[in-house]
Amino acid sequence: MNYMPDESAESLREIIHAFLAKFSTEQDVRNLMGTSPGYDAPVWHRLSTELGLTGLAIPEEHGGSGAGPVEVGIAFEEMGRKLFCAPFLSTVGLVATAIVESGNSEACRDFLPAIVSGDRTATLVWEGPSPTKSQLRIQHKDAGWTVSGRVPVAVEATAADFVLVAGASADGPVVGVVESTAPGLAIESLTPLDQTRPLASVQFNATPVRLVCSGDDAIRSMTRTYDLALLYVAAEQLGASARQLELAVEYAKTRTQFGRAIGSFQAIKHRCADMLVAVESARSVVYHGLWMAANYGPADSNLVSQSASLAKAVASECCRMVALQTLQIHGGIGFTWEHSAHLYVKRAKSTQLLFGSPSYHRARLAGLLGIGHPDQTERSIGAGDGQTPVMEDQTQDHTDTEALAQAVADFLGKYPVPHPDDRMGDRKMREARFDAGLALVSLPEGLGGRSLDPTMQQVVDNAFAAAGADDHEGRNTIGLGMALPTIAEHGTAEQKARYLRPCFSGEEIWCQLFSEPGAGSDLASLSTRAVLNGDAYLVNGQKVWTSLGHVASWAILLARTDVAAPKHRGLTYFLVDMRSPGVEVRPLRQITGEAEFNEVYLTDVRIPVANVLGRVNDGWRVAMTTLANERVALGARIVERGTGPIRQLLDIYGSALAREDVGEEALDRVMLLWSRAEAARLTNIRASRPRDQGPGPEGSIAKLQMAELNQAIYECCVDLCGSDGLQIDGYDYVAPEYATPQGRGDVRKVWLRSLANSIEGGTSEIMRNILGERILGLPPEPRLDKNTAWIDSNRS
Repeated sequence: MNYMPDESAESLREIIHAFLAKFSTEQDVRNLMGTSPGYDAPVWHRLSTELGLTGLAIPEEHGGSGAGPVEVGIAFEEMGRKLFCAPFLSTVGLVATAIVESGNSEACRDFLPAIVSGDRTATLVWEGPSPTKSQLRIQHKDAGWTVSGRVPVAVEATAADFVLVAGASADGPVVGVVESTAPGLAIESLTPLDQTRPLASVQFNATPVRLVCSGDDAIRSMTRTYDLALLYVAAEQLGASARQLELAVEYAKTRTQFGRAIGSFQAIKHRCADMLVAVESARSVVYHGLWMAANYGPADSNLVSQSASLAKAVASECCRMVALQTLQIHGGIGFTWEHSAHLYVKRAKSTQLLFGSPSYHRARLAGLLGIGHPDQTERSIGAGDGQTPVMEDQTQDHTDTEALAQAVADFLGKYPVPHPDDRMGDRKMREARFDAGLALVSLPEGLGGRSLDPTMQQVVDNAFAAAGADDHEGRNTIGLGMALPTIAEHGTAEQKARYLRPCFSGEEIWCQLFSEPGAGSDLASLSTRAVLNGDAYLVNGQKVWTSLGHVASWAILLARTDVAAPKHRGLTYFLVDMRSPGVEVRPLRQITGEAEFNEVYLTDVRIPVANVLGRVNDGWRVAMTTLANERVALGARIVERGTGPIRQLLDIYGSALAREDVGEEALDRVMLLWSRAEAARLTNIRASRPRDQGPGPEGSIAKLQMAELNQAIYECCVDLCGSDGLQIDGYDYVAPEYATPQGRGDVRKVWLRSLANSIEGGTSEIMRNILGERILGLPPEPRLDKNTAWIDSNRS
């Protein structure tokens, strides 16, 4: 599943980047902004003739290169990075697209070659929320077609050689061309908030217009053009956001206050981490939207429209947030006219409102998905009944997955899914699944896998889920998400043969013995001791927050084997039989009243030397594998679109619609969360690692998103319950056999449980530190005990 730009698109990016580095410096932008026509004509000509960018979206028969939305989007992204001053959005993004999509061969022949050569520029105008709903009046009389009406704000119209007009006639929508010299046309320059993009009002007074298309053809053309324009603006916003993040990080690394770089302060580091998460989310929805537009045409216009409005809403919020945070990080200098920060702030706010605000596009998205009140739904031409399946991903490469899908089908034909209550039958089926290489397909053959990329796992998981199989996510979350991949990477051949199969089958449930009362976020300071005694280690200490410790038969344990070494270097990783003498599990009642977590006391517990995973005193390196996989297990599972917590929210919202206290603001809140969930899902797909790599620090993005999104979704669920939110199903003191980080059951209790998401598996603050330091390269906080022997360090 890969919707990222391919190698040829990235090569195009390099060419554009080099061109703009030379011809769109900050000084060039400052020289051109606010001027008329607002761009450098010789540079525009070179961009057209030498790079062929004005012909990217135009077929070869009309002089263009016939490239698709992905390539055009790459151009907009790079132009957004440099705030390039040119009528590219109006001429290429709007007009060239609209004429190509019109299907009018005569219009294509007459207008497109001049756009390709750079000899003519143009813009598209309409009056209303979108070009398909334009209120400009177009009439046909004996003398021909005319247009009347006023467009308060039009993009890059002052320099346009002709204007493409979307309007409405007595017989339906019409699209036509008005020459800039036509009688009755008045274009008046405005003072734009963003001085790098000229704006104008356009007045038509019975102005002659040349018909391009009408009726259903006009709707199809304008729907496609509008959606592509949204994606191109979103790509531009992505480029601007990414550049601002770079500037903020560069400044945070070099600006010194209080004796150290400001990027070492958590207050700055966490701002930068949040900016990174926002940029990566925007990148996911923009690239996915461009991919959808490149692969789906008018028959699937609903799907493209969904992706376009999603991208515009998410990228707009990102661009605004990143621009404001960049200004804040730069402090006083960022507020000055001489610094570039204000240019990006103005571009961010301007593009946020251009072609519809984020809230408008969340409402449009809700209509396209059939969410909300019936009168809020929008149906696009070619979308069938407008209903999208819930919501099957369209980006799977069927060629690569056919053999695997067939293998799963053959397996299920031989091993039918047992009844949910048949635990033994389930175990036998999972053992057979392991032997068939359908457990985790990224594992080697013979160890439950097929040496495939981990992105292929969704093919298997979806098929088994559709057949009704239990995925054991809650029953053995530590075993499947943490112990299994860690043993697979660091275990001996004997350990892999012994532990992987029963872990996957559910015969053996695992728990994690890492955290301690005095070592939570500072895990490496833990004090549980392991002392070699003959052929075994004697372990003494206390562990806490142990999910499923009361039902686990095995545990992964991190203990100290060298007190004289610095804290990270004296740790060893063990596999512990929880039935060993000296292991005492005590329930730890939590905020929900349940005891999913436990305290575990270890008193002279004997662990055979054969149960050391990795090397003695090298446990921290092994633990990093576990922690990285834990973050992936908690936050980066690739699920089908619209499922999981967001599905629960949509169901509750649907039930709440009958109440008078649930209005449009509730729909916007729901769609904001839906958009965040979909952006996170797409980011997880994009971040899937190749089979020769383990989880990286990117897993912290998924974990951070999951934690804060879960909390927001379930709090919204409670709010939508109205007065029922005042109640709960009870605080019974039980010890469930399932771990529930994603929530299940009563949503009021699930919301309470979700408050642990930002603590378990690494707090959100730690995730932001990891993102700031390991991905953005910001300096770490001073660590006074880094090279101090553990026994001499300060501890809780």
